[in-house]
Amino acid sequence: QGGEVMHYPSVLTLAAVAEHTTAKAIEAPHVHATVSDLAAARRIGILLDVVAMGGAAGDVLDVYVDVLGPDGTTWLNAVHFPQIAGNGAAAKHFAVLDPSSPGTSTLAATSDASAGDVRPALFGSALRVRHTLVDAGAHGQKAKYGVSAIVQ
Repeated sequence: QGGEVMHYPSVLTLAAVAEHTTAKAIEAPHVHATVSDLAAARRIGILLDVVAMGGAAGDVLDVYVDVLGPDGTTWLNAVHFPQIAGNGAAAKHFAVLDPSSPGTSTLAATSDASAGDVRPALFGSALRVRHTLVDAGAHGQKAKYGVSAIVQ
């Protein structure tokens, strides 16, 4: 995986559009191979594309984007997209990570941002997407979504 050179702007698929039924982490292809290239990025725009939800009103989808911290082992939550209800309609949400927006306070490395929040100053050598899908009853739940990014 090493040795790939990323040219800017570049479009990355962080999570291909797929149906999900359980919580799992999805690591972006090629991101770990381009550690130095992401560090040279000026900003990253990230698009969540919720294609369909297949649950009840009490079900909730939370989608997060994390960045790899400077120690190379700690993932820091940079984006927590708005929660999508299980019976919600298709939706698209966009977030921007831009290191020129300095933080004004410290963040606990183990905390997630509140739903709908972006921590724009968080930047790292890699990105990953993860989600939780909460089933409010015993009826089963599913969500079909994808996440892409443009790196500049």
